Amino acid sequence: MDFNKINELMNAAKRGDYSKLEEVKSMVSDEDYQKAVNIFNEYSQKSEEEILKELSMLRKFVKNEQEVIDKIMPFLNEEQKSKLANVLKALDNY
Repeated sequence: MDFNKINELMNAAKRGDYSKLEEVKSMVSDEDYQKAVNIFNEYSQKSEEEILKELSMLRKFVKNEQEVIDKIMPFLNEEQKSKLANVLKALDNY
């Protein structure tokens, strides 16, 4: 799956657009699809601040955060890199 498709799906999730989830259904197992729907439902009801707080808690468990970031950076376009930088900066405040 390419990053443009992932961005499209993420934007749909932000809007609460379930139709895009149906497009993914054929690409994953039924179990993984159901997990995605459950996560979608859980996070679609949360504010940006609540999500950032949860991410900041998870961040404590990722010991190789910079290594992970370094591995994905080459696959991101400039807009995605900027968004990632903004999220990481926001997480520093939690």
